[in-house]
Amino acid sequence: MLPGPTFPNMPTASNWFAIEWLPHGILRIWEPHVSRLLRANMFLVRGRDRDLLVDSGMGVCSLREFLQPFLDKPLIHVVSHTHVDHIGSTHEFGASGFDGEIVMHPIEAPKLELGITDMKLSYDGYSAERKEELRRSGFDVSGALIAARPSPDFDPDSWSIPGVSPTRLVEEGDVIDLGDRSFEVLHTPGHSPGSICLWDPSLGILIGGDAIYDGLLIDTLPDSDPAIYSETIRKLRQLKVKTVHGGHRESFGSEKFLALIDNYLGK
Repeated sequence: MLPGPTFPNMPTASNWFAIEWLPHGILRIWEPHVSRLLRANMFLVRGRDRDLLVDSGMGVCSLREFLQPFLDKPLIHVVSHTHVDHIGSTHEFGASGFDGEIVMHPIEAPKLELGITDMKLSYDGYSAERKEELRRSGFDVSGALIAARPSPDFDPDSWSIPGVSPTRLVEEGDVIDLGDRSFEVLHTPGHSPGSICLWDPSLGILIGGDAIYDGLLIDTLPDSDPAIYSETIRKLRQLKVKTVHGGHRESFGSEKFLALIDNYLGK
């Protein structure tokens, strides 16, 4: 089925995903044809015994299929939180033949299990109230959420995110062990109640999800709490961070990390 009136003359993308190899065996993956607001990062971290995948994008195109050439050992898929741009392909890692785990904080596990079936790949699928919140935050909320299709026969109007159950629930202080390296789980609520970050103190690496990234830190969503977010940001400021791999945009170092935090707390 071809796109309906909401998606006229939409081109087909030759490559849906883009990648960037970063130091310490970390691959950043993103979807360049998704609107800037929802163009989230996914991170594949190579380990000796297990690999780690953080988040799964919008689910417009199969992330599991794309990653197959990179996967040669069991995979731990960590969900930083359950907003639509971070869980799109998570259900693929609960399907048969998958060697690994789906890991997240228990607060948002019910949302992952439900999936998302009430949105469309257009801002027309957002409520008037939600669009107004985004406009006040400086976002353009007109048009489609994607600028291309992954294949000629892709029907944007049929897009949805199936639910899946996590296989392991984690709390503050739990450890994600890859064999030769590990990450500590930090519960970082505020942007959403079950948000988590992953912290490697040996290298000073923080995988920040949407708790911290190089952009406007959003605390106006229906499940956000600005007061709790401020507490989270203050907690993160105590870390000896060298590199942040955030949920959106490019990675950055300690100077920008502190500037983003101080800007948020001083707003």
